[in-house]
Amino acid sequence: MSLDSLMIRSANLLGAPLKDAAGKKIGVIREVFFERDTGQARFVVLEFGGLFGSSGKFHPIPWRALRYDEASDSYQTDLAKDLLKNSPAYDRDQLSDTAYSWSEQAERYFRTDPV
Repeated sequence: MSLDSLMIRSANLLGAPLKDAAGKKIGVIREVFFERDTGQARFVVLEFGGLFGSSGKFHPIPWRALRYDEASDSYQTDLAKDLLKNSPAYDRDQLSDTAYSWSEQAERYFRTDPV
């Protein structure tokens, strides 16, 4: 397997479905946050439902909780849907405000789960 085959374009990642371990769609990846100095992906921002079932809130999920499923061409997580739905949620302005500390809040929330 070549390194190129392990790469994904950001345009293909945004809008990708996130599914549970059973393959059922949980939501859609709307953004990816990277560590500025290392380039390492840290969080994906999940929007539950679709365009018509959205709450307008976005849930940062640690990148380490995801895995790519080649068979379904989607990302999957073993995290329970209830855990995800009860995770910290933010609007776009809050995600853009570095003083809001959403990443620390999300890390604290998911630290209790073995991701």
